Amino acid sequence: MTDLTRIIRPWLHHIVRSHRLPAHVVEDAVQSTMLALLRHVKDLRDPDAGLAWISVVARREALRELRAQQRYVLVDEPDVVTPPAPDPAEIALNRMSHAVVRRTVRVLPPRHRELLERIAQVDRPNYASISTALNIPIGSIGPTRRRSLNRMRQLLINNPEWEWDLPA
Repeated sequence: MTDLTRIIRPWLHHIVRSHRLPAHVVEDAVQSTMLALLRHVKDLRDPDAGLAWISVVARREALRELRAQQRYVLVDEPDVVTPPAPDPAEIALNRMSHAVVRRTVRVLPPRHRELLERIAQVDRPNYASISTALNIPIGSIGPTRRRSLNRMRQLLINNPEWEWDLPA
């Protein structure tokens, strides 16, 4: 068996290396192939097919190792990235724009203002609870919301304090 190992080991290295694996992984795959050979050599029915069988085992071991390598991506330790400090001018502009929007909402008719405030309070507004609270039919909430937003858009466009373009 040692003669066989000495003869086929370089050949197995060549087969496994053809899958472009790192040297230490090639050695692992070759050792796994040799272990499979030792475990199953007695099961070979046709000795002439032995080398073909060993080459298939080596390729499968190489592919298994390749898949295992793809699961683990080695990276350097991540640098601790601190977010940049917000620009004071940007903070001021955001506050000003929020103030303009709040003042514009206050100018809306009460029904529109209440509807927009309730919808803005949650990520997914519950139309049934809004309908009950505002005494509006559920089917009217969407169209009323659209009219409210259109009215608010017009108020912002006509407001000299508002400097941002609004989509039509």
